[in-house]
Amino acid sequence: MRELLTLLILLAAGLLADPAQARAGKEGVPDGVELPMQVRVGLHVLDITEVKEVAGRARLHIEVTQRWTDPRRRFDPVEVGATRVDRVGAEADQFLAGIWTPGVAIDNQIGEPRSRTQAISAYADGSIVMVERYEADFRVAIDMSAFPIDRQKLTLSFSLPRYAKQEAMLVTTESDRQFSRIDNKLSVIDWRPLDLTFFYDEATGWNARSYSRLNSTVGIERLSERYLLRLFIPILSTLAVSLFVLWIPGAAPKDHGGLVFSALLALAAISFTYEASFPGSISLNTPIAKIISLGYFYLVVVVLIDALLWKPCADPTARLHGLASGIRAHSRWALPSIMVILCLALVVRGLPA
Repeated sequence: MRELLTLLILLAAGLLADPAQARAGKEGVPDGVELPMQVRVGLHVLDITEVKEVAGRARLHIEVTQRWTDPRRRFDPVEVGATRVDRVGAEADQFLAGIWTPGVAIDNQIGEPRSRTQAISAYADGSIVMVERYEADFRVAIDMSAFPIDRQKLTLSFSLPRYAKQEAMLVTTESDRQFSRIDNKLSVIDWRPLDLTFFYDEATGWNARSYSRLNSTVGIERLSERYLLRLFIPILSTLAVSLFVLWIPGAAPKDHGGLVFSALLALAAISFTYEASFPGSISLNTPIAKIISLGYFYLVVVVLIDALLWKPCADPTARLHGLASGIRAHSRWALPSIMVILCLALVVRGLPA
């Protein structure tokens, strides 16, 4: 009876100790590595499927490669018959459930990823390479101040929320950058890829401890040539009404007023159309929005000058006939020229550096 009781106690102790040891092996930074432990990260942007300027969101299909060393995962290549063991899908999930992982997270990711797949390779020297491929939404900063000739930088912020930078830190090396690139063809329309860059940063977390952060910036450029017919030509056509007002002689101010009023309504309609077709083009104070706002003021100035100068110009016996005729002659050139110069200045100011 005493022997049976002793056996049960030892068995219970073993059952309680195993999960604790396994948990310590998963949660603790591996022993035998130099601190801070380096977790190497590579990013391959497979596709960008959506960019929402007003919401500040982008949907990216990415492949993240993580590399670290865990001496506890060394094995004898002669016994195994290979220097590397690859696992994919469910087999990789099962293997990852039983080993230590750095827990790399992307801070600006929104919600859970879609269609996630992963693979892992374990090397005889204890090196672990994990590759995750998934599609997810990310919160990004969008600057529309140069629309539609803008370039955007979509930043993904990688971090290690479980470990302070004294314990583990994110790095990227030249060999890791071989896995880092952005594909040339994107699903999102009206955008072309530019480059992919990395820069280091740190964040303050629990207990005011500093945590390592690695920012990856995906550069994209808007295909501005596609917006010429859709944006600039309608605005120029509407503002060209001012040329009829300034250059057509003999028309009464009420006729000119009707033309200008119609042009103002057309500009308002263009504003609503742009905002519906290209969200953010008007509401985010873009060059297009500034040109349209300036166009309202320009058309009103044109019709006011025409109304004030019409009587003196039409009556040769009027006291201010000569002055009014001179002002009208100069305003025909000056007002359109000033408007063109201001619009060009707004466009040039918005050009990417």
